[in-house]
Amino acid sequence: MSKSKFTWQRPREEIEQALTSQLRFLRRSCEAYDRGEHDEAARIATAIFIIVHDGSQTSLLTQLKLRSGLRFDSYAAIQPTGHNILSDFPVVGLRIEDNTMKNVPVLDDGPPQMFHKVQFGRWWDKEEIFRCPSGLKLTRRGLIFAMRNQDMGGHVDARLTDEAYVKFSRDSRTAFFDNGSEAVEASPRPHLPTIRHIAYELLRTLEQSLPETIPTK
Repeated sequence: MSKSKFTWQRPREEIEQALTSQLRFLRRSCEAYDRGEHDEAARIATAIFIIVHDGSQTSLLTQLKLRSGLRFDSYAAIQPTGHNILSDFPVVGLRIEDNTMKNVPVLDDGPPQMFHKVQFGRWWDKEEIFRCPSGLKLTRRGLIFAMRNQDMGGHVDARLTDEAYVKFSRDSRTAFFDNGSEAVEASPRPHLPTIRHIAYELLRTLEQSLPETIPTK
């Protein structure tokens, strides 16, 4: 006779506390990223995954029956042109700091016309946050999945299996030309500020729609 599988139902109060903790982790990692600790993007990706993603396990927002009623802030707006020769990552900007070019998250500095609110499914798994001329593309889900599952978030795989993620994180370039001759590559690679921007969208969504979920410090 097989032994029945043990389960224990976590009380709602404990799930609420877990959400508060994950949001606190997320804020701390965002603050560290903004101080220049760009490797915090891996922790940011992990927190986002736990808070929003449903798969073999259920996200905190779904366990609390909160996710389906939310409309998420979005600044992603890749327009199909059919002839773009450069990679497109719409939530990353360029900034000059200390005579160097830096890739930075757009946050609230983007054009107002780029801002819109969407249902979770579109925000997470439909809108593109990266596209290259060859046709490779990534959604928020694809980016967070790859970093969390294979690239420093929750595991470090010897082989990465998402070609679009490899293109975005290893091969994408943003450059400016000094006096029209010398190409200078911006840093960090654009997938990191993109993850930071996704965290901004999530936190802003919850602050506006569910302010009671956001820890005060």
